[in-house]
Amino acid sequence: MEIIELLNDAAYLAELLNGPCAPGDFNGPCDPVHPEWIDAEKSAMLTAAYHSLLPATLPYFTCVKAERNPDTLYNGTCVNENGKRQRYFVITIVPDTDFPYDSSYPLLMFSGVASLHFWETARATLEASEQWMRVQLATEPEPPILNNARIEWVTLYLGREPFKGITKLSEQWAEAKDYDGFEMNVHLYEVRKMEPCPVLQRLLDAYDKDFPLEEPEK
Repeated sequence: MEIIELLNDAAYLAELLNGPCAPGDFNGPCDPVHPEWIDAEKSAMLTAAYHSLLPATLPYFTCVKAERNPDTLYNGTCVNENGKRQRYFVITIVPDTDFPYDSSYPLLMFSGVASLHFWETARATLEASEQWMRVQLATEPEPPILNNARIEWVTLYLGREPFKGITKLSEQWAEAKDYDGFEMNVHLYEVRKMEPCPVLQRLLDAYDKDFPLEEPEK
């Protein structure tokens, strides 16, 4: 797929995420992406692991990119600052989809993010255990801190029709009086409605090659 090849280009990926389509987490915008820190081999492994956690029939394409800060301790098992933990970027490409996929998208997306979070926590804990390190839970962690990745995400809507779905998990909450106010924004960018620029045009061109318009029947 053209989109896969494009997102595998670390320089382009950083230009996209540091520019018009910044990712976020539960707290909002995130730090800049460092293209030289993107680990292609680990990114491919993570994408395969992510896909194995979810139903194969999801109508979206998702890839996971790993950014590894080279300034780590204990062979990457632990870090001395929370900000030096690995980062995983979950990038979801959403094409034109039919109801009710678009109205259920936040729950589908966050199911994947939560699954990846627990998978990553188990992976990091196993590595620490192999180094004879005991993992403890703490409200305010002190070094050494387990180097399980911080997960950030972005949704790129490339469909040709206007997006008809919802962009926050809170919008799926049936009983608003019981909702705790945690929005859980999917950080969706409706790319065709954004200010045109070369980095977005390359993304749209790749999408149009992967999902060409059907020729009308004569």
